[in-house]
Amino acid sequence: MSVRVLRPALWIALPVVTVATMAGVGDPVTETIRYLITWLLVVLLPGVLIWRVLAGGRSVPQDLGFGAVIGIGWQLTVWAVCTGLGRPGLQWILALGFYVVFFAVPGLRRRATWQPGPSWWQPAMAVLLLVAVVRTVAGLLRVWPLPPIAFDRHQDFWYQLGLIQALKHDITPPDLSVLGEPLIYHWFANASMAGQSVMASVEPSHVLMHQWQVTFVISLVLAGWAAGEALTGKTWVGAVAGLLTGALPGTLQLAAKPIVEVSPAQVVQGPTGALAVLVMLGLVGPTVLILRKQATRGTWLAMALMIALATGTKPTVLPIMLVGSAIVGLYAWISERVLPWRIVALGAMAGAFFLAATFALTGSTGGSRIQILAALRVQPFYASVSGDHSYPATGGWVLPSIATGEPRLLLFAASLLAYYLLINAARLLSLLGTTTSPARRDPAYWWLAGCVAAGTGITLVFSHTGYSEYHFLRTVTAIGVVGTVAVASTLVDETTRWRPILVAGTAGLVTALLIRLLWFHVPDVPTTVGRAIVALVVPFQVLAVVGLIVVVLTRRRSRSLILLQVIALVLAASLPNQVAVLSGNVYRFVTGQPVVADPNDRVYLTENEQQAMIWLGENAAPGDVAVSNVFCMPPRFRTGCPDDAFWTSGLSGVQQYLSGWAYAPKNLQATQNKTSFLTQPSPWPDRLQQSLDAVRRPTPALLSQLRNEIGVDWIIADLRAGPVSPALDKLAQRAYANSDVRIYRLR
Repeated sequence: MSVRVLRPALWIALPVVTVATMAGVGDPVTETIRYLITWLLVVLLPGVLIWRVLAGGRSVPQDLGFGAVIGIGWQLTVWAVCTGLGRPGLQWILALGFYVVFFAVPGLRRRATWQPGPSWWQPAMAVLLLVAVVRTVAGLLRVWPLPPIAFDRHQDFWYQLGLIQALKHDITPPDLSVLGEPLIYHWFANASMAGQSVMASVEPSHVLMHQWQVTFVISLVLAGWAAGEALTGKTWVGAVAGLLTGALPGTLQLAAKPIVEVSPAQVVQGPTGALAVLVMLGLVGPTVLILRKQATRGTWLAMALMIALATGTKPTVLPIMLVGSAIVGLYAWISERVLPWRIVALGAMAGAFFLAATFALTGSTGGSRIQILAALRVQPFYASVSGDHSYPATGGWVLPSIATGEPRLLLFAASLLAYYLLINAARLLSLLGTTTSPARRDPAYWWLAGCVAAGTGITLVFSHTGYSEYHFLRTVTAIGVVGTVAVASTLVDETTRWRPILVAGTAGLVTALLIRLLWFHVPDVPTTVGRAIVALVVPFQVLAVVGLIVVVLTRRRSRSLILLQVIALVLAASLPNQVAVLSGNVYRFVTGQPVVADPNDRVYLTENEQQAMIWLGENAAPGDVAVSNVFCMPPRFRTGCPDDAFWTSGLSGVQQYLSGWAYAPKNLQATQNKTSFLTQPSPWPDRLQQSLDAVRRPTPALLSQLRNEIGVDWIIADLRAGPVSPALDKLAQRAYANSDVRIYRLR
């Protein structure tokens, strides 16, 4: 088949396969089509045109990748204007008005041109996008069925869904879990979903759990390609970068166990962290132009838009950007022998936006602290070997097990640290750009190395109350591997011998495959340091020995060739696990193997519970308030139960008098680095008691107080959460009931 025929065939296959596979996991065909069209017209195409106007456009892949990111900023602007005016339905008018203005102005219209490139780039990009979509649907979306299917979904699903529900109607969203409390959180990803939910007429839960995830991974491939090409000017680097960021991403896992995150950039229940990865790739576009003194005024405006988007995406992006700016600023000052004002301005812009965000957009960090190597708490076998079951962000300045000074535990901590660095080797190799020629003379590689080092290092010295220090590492997962591929490309010249590099890559691939197939079974909870070290570190030592042998046997070695061999070895060794996981997921998807819920999991929700909240959302009026007996997961309330039940507000979109309080700033700050935020007493004990009494021991006086003084309209009585008084049928109007939940309307 000729390229002329192959290109349109692949581009047609992309939406067809996307719609078909999404239908296979429960998404209605018409809903998926509406959502994809909305994303194309409201995010991707406007973003491409805006990027071309501001930055000039270097190639179609770069325009698509950086446009996919800056388009989110444009779509948020559309959402904010229309929602702020109280008319969310006007978003289509403003979005389509953009095209009218753009094509009516000749100077703008000339930007809508198609720039030719290598004949192979379109088929290559289409194939990468197809693989990425299939991997996402078969591997991620299949195992997260849509409501109201009874399932054990992570509690963060419901928290994120509640944000989307609130942001459909309000640009200064309240905390739906606690009446009268403002939302202090980084909600830009949720606002984007809210806008697209309204415009595509798709349920918010469907957008969060399935639809947004597909367009996200498409954007991830595009942005990875764009970042790699922008750094090097080479299309093939973009293609490899796109492959390793979105199509076959992941950390370096050799043995089958312990399992490492297959796609660290994409977490379905954590869209804010996922968007941070994408924004970090988008920042490459304007940053590279500024650092290389190729920026125009439009480039600086594009940078401002990107930084503004980063501000409300995740509190990790701007600190990483600040460290990267500081590193490259110091390098440029030394090398240029004058103060690099362009980099000072870049850092000042990031710093100013970061300070502005601290007042309303950096929530969920309360109770966190500096603690050396705290991130090791969630590394494999830590608790079983060390015996340390302390809560995150508790203890002194050093991880409690290390603070003991016991030699056995110090050795174990060193092994875990080595494991942490080794599984991230594919992105840490990007730091070589500061030591190799010609990359070390390019400020872009110093900035990138600073960002990767910041994300990797901050994770090791920061302790978040919910282990979210790993979001610092997650933010640089994609940009790090892009940097590694880019650094490798700078080592290639006309004298490069490819056979030794191919041998190294093949050796890495075969070694990783054999380790995966033949390595001994690892017990789930080893209790000795020796067993843990063998399970964690020895597979990497085997790979290192193989790499050393390959290098030693290579004749006419040079430093550049050795580094290329190391990079090829590491990147190739990461592929067997990716391919195995992808093929296994596709097989289970094609054969229709069911995903089985665990009714004993603490976050399990019945279909009746979910259906009741969906009914409430369809029948409640805007501004209604509900009181319930649901605060914890599992729902039965007791002192010290995990207080993160956000599903009542998430599924219904109805403001709760009090539900889960786990993520409330008052609760996070009350931990005082001594207890878990999940088991804290309620910061609102009076509300808790009133809520329980309204369901268990209702009186006319209490219900009258709730209705007239507080404005409560509904009572949610979950029989799985505790006893429900029969008196409610006399004191309130039963509006809905099933075997698990009763909903009453207050008279």
